[in-house]
Amino acid sequence: MKKYIYTVRACRWGDRETHSYIVGVYSKKHAAQKAATEEENWRGGKYQCEVIEWELGSGHSDGRPGMPGKTIMPLPEINTLKHRSGSK
Repeated sequence: MKKYIYTVRACRWGDRETHSYIVGVYSKKHAAQKAATEEENWRGGKYQCEVIEWELGSGHSDGRPGMPGKTIMPLPEINTLKHRSGSK
């Protein structure tokens, strides 16, 4: 039987290239999604979260080059250059 874990990562302005941090690692998908939503709300929109499903004992489980695991809750599509330059 396959076992999965779910990681939640918060990225400033939803951009992987700027500051990010791990919110947590969960054994249940629902718990990870709830933690991601709570973190986004607590951070007031400055950080967006992504949830990744990992199969224990494997690497690139969904076959996309450079993307580990399976994306359960993706980062939003935003123009991060606007945030980096400081303009709103």
